[in-house]
Amino acid sequence: MLIKNSSSFRDNKAIIYNLSDKIFRKVDKSLNIDFSEFLNSDFYKKNLPNIIKTKILNARELDNNSIPNEKNYVWLEHEKLEYLIYPYELTFNQLKDSAILFLDLYLDALENSYDIIDASAYNIQFKNNSPVFIDMGSFNKLQNYSEILWHKQFCENYLAPLLIKSKTNINFNDIFRGNLDGIDLKLASKLLPISTFFDFNILTNIHLHSFLNSKISSSTHKNKKNIKIKKLNKDQKILIAKGLKKNINKLESRPNSYWSTYSKINSYSDNEYVKKEKYVSEFVKSQNISCLLDIGCNDGHFANICFNSDVDEVVGIDNDLDALDKAYLRFKEKKLNFYSIYQNFSNPSPAIGWDNKERFSFTDRFKDKFDGVICLALIHHICIGKNVPIEMFIKYLGNFSNNFLLEFVSKEDEMVKNLLRNKENLIKYYNLELLRKTISKDYKIIFETKITDNRTLIHFKK
Repeated sequence: MLIKNSSSFRDNKAIIYNLSDKIFRKVDKSLNIDFSEFLNSDFYKKNLPNIIKTKILNARELDNNSIPNEKNYVWLEHEKLEYLIYPYELTFNQLKDSAILFLDLYLDALENSYDIIDASAYNIQFKNNSPVFIDMGSFNKLQNYSEILWHKQFCENYLAPLLIKSKTNINFNDIFRGNLDGIDLKLASKLLPISTFFDFNILTNIHLHSFLNSKISSSTHKNKKNIKIKKLNKDQKILIAKGLKKNINKLESRPNSYWSTYSKINSYSDNEYVKKEKYVSEFVKSQNISCLLDIGCNDGHFANICFNSDVDEVVGIDNDLDALDKAYLRFKEKKLNFYSIYQNFSNPSPAIGWDNKERFSFTDRFKDKFDGVICLALIHHICIGKNVPIEMFIKYLGNFSNNFLLEFVSKEDEMVKNLLRNKENLIKYYNLELLRKTISKDYKIIFETKITDNRTLIHFKK
């Protein structure tokens, strides 16, 4: 049965539906685009790696999928992507690559007599570690003189978050998660340093843009005749898009976290580290793991070990954005299928938006997706650092797979000793014996081995 996607209600002329493992879009023919022409255009064919694969359903396909054949609508079928990743879960360079893809598509669309009317960062997802544009309903035929409908949205979804990270070293993610529409330009203007007022592009796109928005909202809404919408020709639109692209290309992140260099300055000896690598490799090989979740992936060192051991796809999550960004760039360069996702494992992305159904929780999106999970030296950060009982930690892990390699760090470890300061009451609830008992309730322990005096690897599965 066709089910309307709960996040597809804001555009009632291009609605997404789910049917089993298929993704359909019902498009009103009154939209300013002929999809038969568009999907056969040189623009679409040239940009196939960057735009979601799409086809128009014929009468037979409509009938086979029990879809009504209505004369005022055309039905599209999109390639289904394995994962949905939201912009507040992206690293700096992921969001930057997403922004550049949008601008490149827009510029190429203009040259081919098409327009794009929506710049939501949710419209660009990742496939094989590369951004791909998924909102076919955002394409229109180009009109000679028209406004840039996406400019404010682009500034809130892309420019403001990237500037905040680049110019202040404040991560944009949790701010973005608090507002589905992106980062308010007024807030961005207040966060950015005074020096940005002397950069013409930032001044016009953020500071003046914020000021003008406040004037419009506070006065001219009373008299809409006072609002003048500036319409631009193609060359003017190209100039604006190229200016934004040039500005974004210059932005860089300044990593400064301890964990971003952890794989080089960790607490293991060389022999211990090699031993840990060996067991991780044996785990994925012996279990024939194709799709892996790496919880606490850091800069992707052990994900790389897994790729070298014939894993096809790794989803790596971490709450250190600088380390995670290094992982993204590492595997982007190697062209490996790695998905970097920012998550605080003790506070994962919730279901948010309208009726709490517009954006799905991390757990719902990734439930039972993986052949295996590696969770290395994370348990103490959650169970001691965040006061989460071991039983709850193991239960939550079970959402993602039936097969786990877990590294337990004992209370004698220096890292755990630091975490236990002023938390002496947790000591009796954090030990290897309790972990074994908890695991054994629902899983079989396949093997257990020490890699240091204070660190133990446990492989367990349903």
